[in-house]
Order: sequence, then C-alpha cells, then structure tokens
Amino acid sequence: MENRAVARFVVAPRGFGKTSIVCEYAESIFDFENVFWINGQSPCFLRDLDDRIVAPSLFDASRHRSLVVFEDIPHLDDERSDALSDDIDALLNRGWEVVAVATPATDSFAERQNDRICIAAHDLLVDDEEARALGGVSDDEGPGARIPALAWGGPEGGALLLDGMRSGDMPAEIQLAVFVMETLVEGTVEDLGSFVCSLRKDTRRFIEQHYPYVGLDLVEETFHAHEFPIADIDAAFRGVLDDTVARASSASREVLVCRLASTLVQRGRAQRACELMAALCPRRRRPSWIELEQERLFAAGDIAPAQRLFESLGERPGGLTPALLIGAAARLCALGDARAERYALRAMAHADRSDEQACSAALIAFAASPRRVSSRVRAALADAGVRSLGEGGAASVVASAWSRLGDDPEGALAVMEQACAPATAQPVFLAGAALVVRELRADGSRGDLLERAVSCASRCAADHRAASSRVDAFEALLYDAIGSAGGASDARADEAAALAARLAEQRSAWSVDEGPSRRAARKAEAAPARPGEAAKMRVRLFGGLEVDIEGRPVEAAAFRKQRAKTLLAVLVLHRGKETARQELLDIMWPDSSGDRASNNLYSLWSALRRALENERGECPYVVRHQAGYVADARYVESDVDEFEAICRTLCFERPDAREWMGLYARLESDFFCDLLPSETGCAYIDRLRESYRRRLVDVLVTAADRLCDVDEPQAALWFARAALDRCDQREDVYCALMRAQMLSDQRSQAMETFLACRRFMAEELGLDPSERMMRLHRDLVAGKHDGSPVSRGTEPGQGAMC
Repeated sequence: MENRAVARFVVAPRGFGKTSIVCEYAESIFDFENVFWINGQSPCFLRDLDDRIVAPSLFDASRHRSLVVFEDIPHLDDERSDALSDDIDALLNRGWEVVAVATPATDSFAERQNDRICIAAHDLLVDDEEARALGGVSDDEGPGARIPALAWGGPEGGALLLDGMRSGDMPAEIQLAVFVMETLVEGTVEDLGSFVCSLRKDTRRFIEQHYPYVGLDLVEETFHAHEFPIADIDAAFRGVLDDTVARASSASREVLVCRLASTLVQRGRAQRACELMAALCPRRRRPSWIELEQERLFAAGDIAPAQRLFESLGERPGGLTPALLIGAAARLCALGDARAERYALRAMAHADRSDEQACSAALIAFAASPRRVSSRVRAALADAGVRSLGEGGAASVVASAWSRLGDDPEGALAVMEQACAPATAQPVFLAGAALVVRELRADGSRGDLLERAVSCASRCAADHRAASSRVDAFEALLYDAIGSAGGASDARADEAAALAARLAEQRSAWSVDEGPSRRAARKAEAAPARPGEAAKMRVRLFGGLEVDIEGRPVEAAAFRKQRAKTLLAVLVLHRGKETARQELLDIMWPDSSGDRASNNLYSLWSALRRALENERGECPYVVRHQAGYVADARYVESDVDEFEAICRTLCFERPDAREWMGLYARLESDFFCDLLPSETGCAYIDRLRESYRRRLVDVLVTAADRLCDVDEPQAALWFARAALDRCDQREDVYCALMRAQMLSDQRSQAMETFLACRRFMAEELGLDPSERMMRLHRDLVAGKHDGSPVSRGTEPGQGAMC
C-alpha cells in the first residue's frame, strides 16, 4: 500500500480480510477523516456510474485530498468498466487516493489500470508471525489453513469463504472446478478435467493464483483442497449448482454428483460420498446410485453411512427394487437392527425378484432372527437348497445348511464341509460359515461340532484370501466369529480384525444414534392392532400402486386380476367418499353394457376383498353399501392424503424455510412420479393424473412466491426450479424463478430466465410477456432485487455515496 499515487486494488475471494485491511489503512493513515466509502453493490452506484457523476460528486463533497474506497465492485460490462477507470484516473489526477476492493471474478481492471498495485489472495494469507500467535500452522496443512477466515473465523469463517462461491458473476467453469476440488478434497488435474468441460490452462492458472484454499499445484498437477464439511458446501452451492453445471459440464447436476460420490467411494471416502448424495442429489436419483454402489460399500465395511443414505429416502419409500430391499436388509442385519427381517420379507414378496434374490432375502431374514424363523423363510431356504444359486452354487449350499441348523446341526455342518471352491470363496459362504460358528458356540453343547465348524470356516477364509487380494466385510465378520481359534496371525488377519472392530463400532453407534424415541416409534409401527381393531392399510398411488398392511406388503400375486388393483385405486382416490355403483361402472367399463359391466364389478369386488382379507377372512378396508362402494377412511391411508396435507401447508400456513425444505424433500422423493403411471386405459385416472401434475406445479410456484415474500430466496429457488423442471410452458413458473434469482443476486441467471420466457411466449403462444414479467425485467435492469419499490434498504434516488 506504499505507493499512494496509483490505484491500489485488493483482489481476493470472500473471507480473505479485504475490507479489514482497507479499514486498517484508512484508520492508520487518515484516522477515518476525509474518507469516502462507496458500496459497489448498491444499485445507486451503477446508476451514478452510468450518469458519469461519481467523480464530480466526490469533488463537490470535499475540497481536501481524500481517500476513496470502492468496496465490492460488482461485475461490470466494458462500458461501465471504462467509466469507473476514468473516474479513478480523475481522482488520482487531483491527488486523491483510491483503493478498490473486488473479487477475482469482478476484477476487469488489470489492463485499464496497468500501473496499479494489486494485492492478491496469496498476499493476504496469515504470515509466520501471525501463525505462531495462533499456535502454529503446519506446512502439511497447506495454504488453506492460512486463509484469515479459516485461521481466525472458525466454522463461520469457512461458511463465509464458501458463500463467496455462490456469486452469479463468477465464470461457471471456475465455479464448477472449485466445487469439484472442494468435494473430492484430493486429486489430480486429470480428475478435474473429467468433471469440467474445456478447463483451459489459463483458467487453471487463474484458480491457482486466486483460490489458494483449493490447493491447486500446476507443477505437480495435483490439488489438495481444504476439507469443508459437505453441509457447508451444500449451503454454499444450493440454488446455483444447476446453472453452473449446465454451463460448464456435459452432464446434468444429478449425474455429476453421482460420479463425484462414486469417485469418493473408490478412494475410501464413503462417509463423505453418502453425505454428498444426501445433500445434493435429488431423492428420486439416490436409489439408483445406492443400488450401483451398495455391494462395494458393504464390502468396504461402510455400512452405517450407506444405510443412513438409504433412510434419507423417507420412512416408507416406494418403488424399491428387490436389490435395494436386499441391500437394506443386509445392512440392517449387520447393524443389529430388527427391521432387517421386514425388508427381507418385502424382497421375497416382490413381483420382480429373481430366484437368487429370493434366496438372498431368505438368508438375510434367517440371519436376522435365526432362532425365530417363520415357516415362509424355512420353505424358501428349503426350495433354494435343492437348486444351484449363486456362483458355484454357494447360496444354495448355505440355504440347505441353514434350513437344517435348528433340527440337525451336524447335518448342516456336513453340508458346509462338503462344499469346495469356488463356492467356499464366495461372500455368502463366508457369512454362512460365520453364522454356523456363532450358533454352535452359543449352543455350547457340542464342542466337537464347534471345532469342526471353526476348521471349515478357516478353510473358507483361506479360499477367500486366495480369490481376493483385499480384506472385505465378509472376511472380517468371519474372522470375528472364529477369533483366535482360526489360527491366523498374519498381517491380513490383523487387517480383518481391524475392520471387524470398525463394524462393531458402527453397530454400537447405530444403536445409540437410534435413540429411544425412534425405537418406540418402530415398536408402535410393528405392533399388531388391538383385538377387535382392524390393522391399518397404506396405499401408495404416486409412482405405481403399492399396498401394505401393518408394514407388510401385499404381494402382487394376491391381486389375481389386474383390474382389481384399478378398482382399489379408484376407491382410494375418492378419499373416503362413497362411489355410486353406476359411477363406478362408468369409470371402469365405459363402453360395456349394463349387465356385462355389473358382472365384471361383482367378480372384481370378490377378487379385491380376497386379496385384502386378514387371517380371519375379514376385509374391513373396502365396504359395499346399498347404493355404492367405499374405501373405509378409518383403516385406509394413502399418499394422496399426504400430498393434499403438504399442499395445504405450502399454500396457507406461515412460511418457514427450514420446515418447507423438508416438505420439498418429501415432494421430490414421494410425489415427483406420476399418479399410477401404468394405468393408461382409464379415462378417470388419466384426468386425475393430469390434474395432480398441474396441482404440483401450482403448489411449487405458490411456495416459491411466498418464500420470496418473507425474504427466503435460497429456499424459493429450489421450489421454482422444481416447478420449471416439471413444466416450462407456464409464464408464472418463469416469474417465480426470476424473482427468486433476483432476490439471490443471481442477475445474469435472472436475465436468462426472462429471455427464455419471452422466447417461449413468442414462439409457442404468439404473445408478449405479461405486465408482471415486464415489471420484473425493468427492476432487474434498474438494479432492484425483486420488483418492490424499495430495494433492500436503499431508498430510490439515493446517491452512490449513501
């Protein structure tokens, strides 16, 4: 800051103490006398800049040589940049001092002020003396630990640093590159290039120079970023990531996040990967990623993080594949959670499960409760035992052994002993051997059998070691079961023991984290109905028809006629109201004669009641009256009722951003699929499906507008973008998104939204935008935030020096 005859620019991201250092200078040199502090973010600044009155106004205000600080210079086009540069030259020519504060993305003055002094991000890092005052900063921590916001600001400083990345003025490729490096923490330039399109050398040099917290080293071609929590990264990039990815990547945001998470899993960062998916990937895309990665996560011993991600799908997620149900059951079984059996039974009942999946589900159900096995599970194990399922028939061998374990433990052990590689090297065989050892040790009456079981398990472990170069969770669980009796004492056995200890820690933490309230809720959910009271039936209609009674799914095969499911859906959609017989006939068979339609209805009604009847042969859920039919609301719940409740909250209750983001997550996970998408032959359902599509968009737009009204633009952006994803043929959707973008200071994105709306209306409707849209556009051009007459505390007509 020594040379006071030239302009001095302080250029660094947020969190580097730019304003603090300028304040120190103004106090030490000028004692804050004759100091003019101009807020570059004020709309008045742009207005005065356009009117070319900045320098003349300052000269009129003071006849003394003064200090002028231009703080937070915004992104300026060439004309405005030239104007500000001319004002700076005029001030310097009068002997005034000029200090300008900008971020790297808004600094367009390197060529216009070629004799300037530029204080950059690396110049603002904490020096050795300051680091000693902080207790020392290790060289291994990298430059990120020396950033003022991180060194002195604590967790809030990190959030401030990341918040600066949300600016709409930052080039998309830089914004995305920083996001990728902060997410992965470590990697190479080649990794970076695989996620960001056309990341040029000059852009990489720019990042290396101005963003030291990502630790980019172009000599070594690596990066080692400061590790921010995923929650902080989510908060910083929420609402802007979609646009950033669209501009700088060939993939969508969902695909990009999934690829980043998979990369983290490959590098042993499963916890971070699962947190990333939960925070930044829409719920509707999480199941496919979980299904892709769940075997690798389980094998690596990252069971609790994967299950927490699965549970982020909601309490009763619909549309789960057999593989997802089996994966959830396996993780819960490993964590000692009693829900494992329920998920396994759902997988066994799934219409799309294969024979091998049915066997796997039955094995998990047995392992979850080996001393209380249902006849259904025993029958499934016996059936699988006579087949050849799994590689080398491993699953069938284990199923055969376990089906005999309670009555004939010696016969069960003999089945296991007769197996040979490659079956004995398979994970399912290791799990089977481990359970046999545990059960025989718990029984304690047959020491000879236990010794044989340990020997068999040790042979399995040796076969597995020969087939796999890495220790996995199955090997760890087997070593945990046989303990020192297995006789292994090499480095691999130590590694298996360490992994087994980590799995035990996850089981213990899972039990503690669950808490008494969650256990009580689960107990209540699983508790049978009181005598004389019918169990609750839940019907899911969005995404496809699914029915469960007391948490147990009604198998698809129970509905012997497909149209019986349609009849149930129609009754449930009437939401507890009686449907007249003739109305039902018109809905179900509009083109059939009266007698034929009536016969069809009687047949379907009988099939529906049989599918839903309980063990006493009763069906309280659907009732026939003299004049019509009804689904009894006392015993029947549906996701349509939940959808209506969410809509009422978003339309009529007081906005609460935190609570409403939870409702948004539920809408995204449970209601973004169409109503009964496979029911295409029923005009009544077709009309309702279209009605609910429109209703969802209406609610999303309303929620976005109401959140803007209470100054919660970040939450509003989620609702508005979701509305646009669902329907890009409505002007009110564009209005809601544009308003939220303006309130979030995403001016360039707001302008693109306006242009997209104007193009749609001209090409599709032959109309001009409405007065509301044009008013938003005028406010955007004028520098206002959301079309209100007062723009965030700055009165109209107020000058640049306010």
